[in-house]
Amino acid sequence: MKSFPARLASAERLDLAVALDRRPEELPFLSTLRDLPCGERSLLEHTQAVMDALLEDPPPASEPSGPPALRPWWTGMPAAYVAALFQHVGLPEVCSPRPGRSRLAVPHARESVRLMRDRMRAWGLPFAVREHAAALILAHSKAVGLVRSGAPAATYRRMSCRLDLRALYHLGRAELRAAGGDQGQAGDALEAFRRRAQGLGAFDGPYAGPLGPERVQQCGWQEPAELHRGLNALRYFELIARMGEEQWFVERLRQERSLPRGRLHLLVGSAGCGKSSWALEHLAHTTIVSSDRMRQELTGDPADQSQNYLVFQRCMDRLRERLREGEEATFDATNYSEALRSMPVQAARWCGAEIVSYFFDVSLAEVLERNQERQRSVPEGVVRKQHRLIEPPALYEADRHFVVGAGGDARRYWPPAEA
Repeated sequence: MKSFPARLASAERLDLAVALDRRPEELPFLSTLRDLPCGERSLLEHTQAVMDALLEDPPPASEPSGPPALRPWWTGMPAAYVAALFQHVGLPEVCSPRPGRSRLAVPHARESVRLMRDRMRAWGLPFAVREHAAALILAHSKAVGLVRSGAPAATYRRMSCRLDLRALYHLGRAELRAAGGDQGQAGDALEAFRRRAQGLGAFDGPYAGPLGPERVQQCGWQEPAELHRGLNALRYFELIARMGEEQWFVERLRQERSLPRGRLHLLVGSAGCGKSSWALEHLAHTTIVSSDRMRQELTGDPADQSQNYLVFQRCMDRLRERLREGEEATFDATNYSEALRSMPVQAARWCGAEIVSYFFDVSLAEVLERNQERQRSVPEGVVRKQHRLIEPPALYEADRHFVVGAGGDARRYWPPAEA
């Protein structure tokens, strides 16, 4: 008989009540769901209904086609099934049960993601499944919210570079069915989300960019790795830099072919995860620009946060100097969110450099232990916050994506190794 994690990983139906009765010590998060009301039933029963509805109407599997930039690292299933199981497990952590009342509106996605990551890592489920499930949980309420707020096209397209919008749509449908129907306006808004995303080329896969692969190839970007980088760069310039004229994109592609080809190595991980030591071992051939060392230079204290604006401006100046010369540079900082990565990504994109990201996939317990062993430890609350908020780069933020395990092994997860 397959184990609970194995059935979850293959998206086979799970009976949560039976699993909890058989192995309560292995599934403590299910016990908390059973104790929390959700309308006329428990949150455990509601979760079961969502998972069953998703299996009845799952996101369709997509066949890989086109260049690697159009084939993301995620798949709809089993990530959506994992998200259905874990999307409300954080609720008991942020509110107390109230008989007869549903508390699903209480913000709890971050706590659910934290618990999901810990459990999935312990079960040995793949990084790609775990992180796509995290993205789906965090975006769960956004599908309807985008429609109601009248969000611009770029918002949908950016989101399609982070997660499968079809899977998000099907997860939303399953939630509505489990709640007892299409829920009126919520159901209408979800269908409007699907139509809008389809019309913007962001529903059936990642947004292809302002020109598309055929036009990029016509501009001379024929080699697969270069085509991949060109498509990602154009996504960035349209969605983040907000460039909009077709001729500008064509000229930019032509200009980039004449620029020196630098490379930015972008480290992504909370304080204490081992980024700096890993970079010294694996990226010593590059110019390593460290935010901590820059603080030491400018203030005499690597922990001094008072001059952060100047610190990062100086870091960017050094990165640009190296990248414009066609050299390789590593940016050693936490970079745990897109906002924090925006400056180095901007510097690299405008210099025409390739971007390689390294996501440090280390458990919180391991990070806290390593932090205590450091000569200069970071406050535990800061480490916990960074670990809680960490997210992998979107497709337009890097051209090659690696995940680094606790043992220091680096594995490329996008594009596929054969691409």
